[in-house]
Amino acid sequence: MKRLLALTILIAIFSCPILVEAHGSASHVLGTVTATTQDQITIKTPKGELVTLSISPDTIFQHNGITTQEARPQVGNRLIAEAAKIDKHLMAIEIKFSTPKSK
Repeated sequence: MKRLLALTILIAIFSCPILVEAHGSASHVLGTVTATTQDQITIKTPKGELVTLSISPDTIFQHNGITTQEARPQVGNRLIAEAAKIDKHLMAIEIKFSTPKSK
């Protein structure tokens, strides 16, 4: 019984680094859209930093939880994006955004 418990603990310990590496080199960007063009979106993060994401034809958009290719974030929308660093630029892989509720 002790051997089985020890084996289980060792497997759990050695499998943790695999799970961390599986996430890859993607970055997460969270914030509010401040500017948008056809191929870029600028986001102001909660820390006040401005981050510009490039958009490709392969970028996936989700508006209020619904995947769509027609909808694009507008200034004032809140978003979270997964992006990869390509040639010193952040290329958006997936962008989830929503319109803030009016007060």
